Amino acid sequence: MKTSQAAANVLHKQWGSEAVQQYIGPFDQSYFAYAADESIRVNAASGGVITAMLDFALSSKAIDGALVCRSVVIDGRVTPQFFIATDRETLLTAQGSKYIAVEFNRDALPLIRAFNGRLAIVALPCDLTNLRRLAEHDADIRRKVVLMVGLLCGHNSRSELTEMVVDKIKPDGAVLIDYRYRQGHWRGELEAYFDNGEVIRKPFSYFSDYANLFYFCQQKCHHCHDHAAYAADISIGDIWSLRMKENPIKHNAVIVRTGTGVALFNAAVKGEAIRAQSEAIEEICEGQARSMPFHYNVSARARAGKKLGITIKDSVQAPVQWHELLTARMALKNEKRSRGTEGMKKVARIPRFILKLKLYVMKGLESI
Repeated sequence: MKTSQAAANVLHKQWGSEAVQQYIGPFDQSYFAYAADESIRVNAASGGVITAMLDFALSSKAIDGALVCRSVVIDGRVTPQFFIATDRETLLTAQGSKYIAVEFNRDALPLIRAFNGRLAIVALPCDLTNLRRLAEHDADIRRKVVLMVGLLCGHNSRSELTEMVVDKIKPDGAVLIDYRYRQGHWRGELEAYFDNGEVIRKPFSYFSDYANLFYFCQQKCHHCHDHAAYAADISIGDIWSLRMKENPIKHNAVIVRTGTGVALFNAAVKGEAIRAQSEAIEEICEGQARSMPFHYNVSARARAGKKLGITIKDSVQAPVQWHELLTARMALKNEKRSRGTEGMKKVARIPRFILKLKLYVMKGLESI
């Protein structure tokens, strides 16, 4: 038995029906899947399923456009940019993960309102929930939005984190011109392109160690328990199960929730745009085994926040165990420490071995 499989068997959690209902919400089907077209997978953060599915939907005329987000660099700063793709070439420019705060209502809603046609929307759980509520009272939104694709989300990070990481790796005097958060197999690498011609590649951990410790976390994320995008027609995200680490093709976790989602996903599989294998929903949970329970348990953050001067409304009334309270306290303290210009400077000075040590402690607590 391979080492990763042996470790997976030891660490595998038990997922009861109540936990699945809390973390996942209503669903119809669950899969591990990837884009059949290898060229789509090249620049994808994981299996490329979202791109392949939207490309299929566009080519089959199931939709007229797809609202997606890409990262652009403006004046040396990474900036998220919503846009509506109507063809494959434009759609491909949105590939890859973006770990940066977005303003959906400000930047995406005007695009939806101005578009004349049927739209698929790719967005974070919180933004899809708000869009679903808006659609209940807005006939124009209901008519236009025919598919909602949700991204599995542990939390999002303020732009200061990206800026700090870029500042730490950039050559003296150089200006950033392009940036990719995560490329390659498993955790992958970040890539930064500069105007002097240099390309700096670092392990994704140069960014993710800070993010996983909740430095520069958006404060609104403390109040959210929706990891799996309950409001979506289809929820899609990464798989971090150890049994998938040695698979030469990265896969996506896919949760199909509604009849609309079932029809499109099955059509994309039948049309050979996507290759999918049915998986028990517990395997989807296992692929998010640490972050999903932590994200759901707002109650732990609400209790920990009281001693830190952070008011968090407990929206789930979940039981809180000692290790969950400690993890929540670590996350909130780190987020609070990283606020403001001075906070950024303090976090930037933390030695990497200290970051790693803190991360091992947090992961250990989350794994109990």
